[in-house]
Amino acid sequence: MSKNIKVKPGKGQSAVGMAAGILFCILGVVMVIPTFGFFGIIWTFIAVVITVINGINVFSEGGVATHEIVIEDREQNVDDRAGLSFKKSEVQERLHLLEELYAEGSITKEELDQKRKKILDEI
Repeated sequence: MSKNIKVKPGKGQSAVGMAAGILFCILGVVMVIPTFGFFGIIWTFIAVVITVINGINVFSEGGVATHEIVIEDREQNVDDRAGLSFKKSEVQERLHLLEELYAEGSITKEELDQKRKKILDEI
């Protein structure tokens, strides 16, 4: 199982990006297109896209995510036969709880052994 977190730049960073994008758009129209032709059109188009994305991030709450962080759960499952899946930590927690109950005197040794066997039989 993994969790995806999308990250958008802050408003300050986006404002600087938008200002730079506007500058590159102006340079594209005034200098790059007349000098380099088709390359200038591509340059200016990319500058417009950068300006628009940063502008959306500055002026809207939603914004456009520029990064994605994926957090993967690397915990191994103890068993996955017959559609059963038990995480190691879940089994360990249940067994630990039993040991605590026995140590407190809440359950007898026989009950501990019986419940422990039941938990282990489930996996």
